[in-house]
Amino acid sequence: MISYRRIASGFGLLAASAAIAAVGAAPLLVSGADHLDAPTTKANHRIDITDIYAFKSNGGTTLVLNVNPLTSPADTKTARFDTSALYEINVDSNVDGLSDIVYRIKFGATRSYYTGAAARIHQWHGQLVSVGTTTSYKGTTRIAPVVGGGKSFAGPRDDPFFFDLPGFVEFKKQLLAGSTDLGVLLGGFTGVDTFKGTNVSTIAIEVPNSRLGGSGKTVGVWATTSMRSGGGYHQIERMGRPAINTVFNNTSAEKEAANRLSPRDDRALDKANVIGVLDAIGNVLDANGAPSYSTAQKNGIANVLLPDELTVKLGNSAGFLNGRRLADDVIDAEFGLLTNGAVTSDGVNANDKAFLSSFPYLAKPN
Repeated sequence: MISYRRIASGFGLLAASAAIAAVGAAPLLVSGADHLDAPTTKANHRIDITDIYAFKSNGGTTLVLNVNPLTSPADTKTARFDTSALYEINVDSNVDGLSDIVYRIKFGATRSYYTGAAARIHQWHGQLVSVGTTTSYKGTTRIAPVVGGGKSFAGPRDDPFFFDLPGFVEFKKQLLAGSTDLGVLLGGFTGVDTFKGTNVSTIAIEVPNSRLGGSGKTVGVWATTSMRSGGGYHQIERMGRPAINTVFNNTSAEKEAANRLSPRDDRALDKANVIGVLDAIGNVLDANGAPSYSTAQKNGIANVLLPDELTVKLGNSAGFLNGRRLADDVIDAEFGLLTNGAVTSDGVNANDKAFLSSFPYLAKPN
């Protein structure tokens, strides 16, 4: 099931029924990019957010939340969403780091609704806007309508993320060790897509732009997963832009802390880490005679990357730093940004499977 601050919706577990609901911040009228980023999420892949996408699509804007990273075809047969978890796709309508609209998804049969400030509390409340069943592995694709216009989907899909993860792990290891030798830093990249042939569990919602603020409006988007705690839910995982927690937070404690917060807290927690990574990369660039960023530029980049939200101009199909499309090579774009253009690719430049031209747009599972 899903609940939304102004709209909500939900999905069922395989053959179980599901529903979508919505809640509004105003009175309610109605690791990889992030794979395996922290100890708690590693312990329960069903709540481990791998990626979040937000892009212009046939019916307005599509929002995608993926969990269950690096699932093999054999394991996909038994992969599940967690019936004790709350999955949320948040929309920040004034880009102040707080959610104003949230689609809440729950797998099971419960449903309820809240408005106003209660929309910022993790609990299963909201107007029911969609009910359906999850698509089974290799089964017929099931798509449910959303009240007020739109579609919803939940089920296994090919992982759309493409990236040489071991190469990056070695890059960061050598960077933190103080190496300035580009041959050493980039020597672990092989051009092999770590995610080729693997699947994820996908939640996708396509809604008219009017539901999110209207075409031309810029909003922020991020996702959270929460687990039952007392009478409500406790936030476990969070993701907006790809690889923020993976790249800039180094210790397990930092990664766990980042996952528990809202985007409004990001600059206080993470800005020093972002600048620290840019400083380390700047040392590499200086040692190799390449132009590095000034202090003011590094501060500006940190302010662009934080708060950790995908910023989306509704109705606009532009790529990097404006939403995230399935085919966007976000790793290449981020390498270019962080290294001031000195490193432009990890050698993996496209997904292993073609994307679909219609909702839910992600390729069918391997």
